Amino acid sequence: MKTMNLKNSLAASIVLASLLVAGSAVPQNMVPGPPTPCPHPVTLVLTAPPPSTPTPDPADFTPPDVAGSVWNQTAVNKHFGHTFHFPSPTSGECCLMTKGTLEVKIKCLQGGPANSSTSGNDDIELVQNHVGVPGFSKKAWPSGCTTGAIGSVTFNNIPASVLATGRVSLYVEDDTAVLGAKLTLHGCCLQ
Repeated sequence: MKTMNLKNSLAASIVLASLLVAGSAVPQNMVPGPPTPCPHPVTLVLTAPPPSTPTPDPADFTPPDVAGSVWNQTAVNKHFGHTFHFPSPTSGECCLMTKGTLEVKIKCLQGGPANSSTSGNDDIELVQNHVGVPGFSKKAWPSGCTTGAIGSVTFNNIPASVLATGRVSLYVEDDTAVLGAKLTLHGCCLQ
């Protein structure tokens, strides 16, 4: 009888242990709590051109594509590339940029109707790792333009996946000059 009780106890212990192990492997239902406000919100505004030439990052551009980029280009058939780099607003802080807007001021170098072989067919886009960022390409002159016309293109809600790299790269096709650009970033720091 003692042997039977011992066997039953041992079997019950094995079953109980198996249930406990299996129960811990089942994912727990997590319910999101209320949003927590950012302890230290930050805004960072970067403008270009600085006193230097554009700086296309090789991580995003193949050098021949945008070689010789200059602000306020006067010649046609010259592609443009520039990369904004943004470190943490204050050294030693853990920050994440969560929202970005890029405004680009442009000039029509070769007037013509939309989709013609002039400035009218030029695209402006955000690039990352040598390819365009999906959903972030626009016509510089959707209705065409006259030579010397000034315009602007704005990209809102730059994806967090792009902002997480610490850089935003801009590409402009060949018959449109870039007069300047402004990148406005909003983020959150833990300290």
